[in-house]
Amino acid sequence: MSTALQMAVSDAAGAVPVTVLRVSGDLDSKSYPELEAKAGELIGAGKHRIVLDLSGISFMGSAGLRAMHGIVNKLKSADGGRLVLLNPSDAAARVMKTLGFDQFFEIKPTLDEALASIRRP
Repeated sequence: MSTALQMAVSDAAGAVPVTVLRVSGDLDSKSYPELEAKAGELIGAGKHRIVLDLSGISFMGSAGLRAMHGIVNKLKSADGGRLVLLNPSDAAARVMKTLGFDQFFEIKPTLDEALASIRRP
């Protein structure tokens, strides 16, 4: 039985604005458009530094990687846009490692480390 994708957005205080997008549930071929749409909405609103918290992902298919790659591409065209992944669950980490995407994304184990990294010029 699949678990619906849930998303929550918060802003992290600091000199450089950062948006934290927490996702939980299944990130698969049915739900990845929701993540793409939410990220597109944030980027369209001028939020160009995003920490994507994957700690709550219970299942991730290759479509989840497609969504994250699309987010990176959108952010690259934004002035100073960056994406940092936060603490991927075992399910998410396994897929990223198997397909080699753990080398493509910047991944941090804690929110403090993710915020410090994304705020660097």
